[in-house]
Amino acid sequence: MKVLLVDDQKLFVDSMRAILETLDEELEIVGTASDGQEALQQADLLRPELILMDVRMPVLDGVEATRRILLRHPTIRIIMLTTFEDDEYVQTAISHGARGYLLKSISATELVTALKAVAGGMVAIDPHVVAGMVKSPPALRPSPPPWIDALSRRERQILGLILQGYHNREIAETIHAAEQTVRNYASRIYDKIGAADRAEAARIARESGLF
Repeated sequence: MKVLLVDDQKLFVDSMRAILETLDEELEIVGTASDGQEALQQADLLRPELILMDVRMPVLDGVEATRRILLRHPTIRIIMLTTFEDDEYVQTAISHGARGYLLKSISATELVTALKAVAGGMVAIDPHVVAGMVKSPPALRPSPPPWIDALSRRERQILGLILQGYHNREIAETIHAAEQTVRNYASRIYDKIGAADRAEAARIARESGLF
């Protein structure tokens, strides 16, 4: 199982690498990153199956990095591993596609168990974090726009990349498809969300708060 470690504390990363590879020979640490921007680059280059991602980091935080990585590589499973129990971080990370939210106080064996659970399709949330969310239930948020259910997973991915300013050629390279295929997807997306052009599609996506 290929794992990417993302944390701005080098000593922590080095220790985590040694612990994980010692505890389970199936875990292969294929690389590390010290901030969210570097994590994006490493995800593109290394194509890990799992990413252990810190929340607060310089340049680009882990929550935003998670959103961007999953737009490009939706099959990667990301677990937030942090010292912060803030329920807002948890809610945002999960809404962006993170498959787990664990605290750094977790034991090494519990972490390995969580990694395998997430790799198997489950979600792993630290019990302390769950308790905090129960005590402080999230504020009600506006309902998602009606068009969101009409978009396929691939169309949502492409709309997110359009919002980031990607051109058709760049999107094609990211999702490994022909440029004409991307144009066809974009046209269908515009129809489904009621956009006249690319700029309006980006505005609608931004205002939805889902990307």
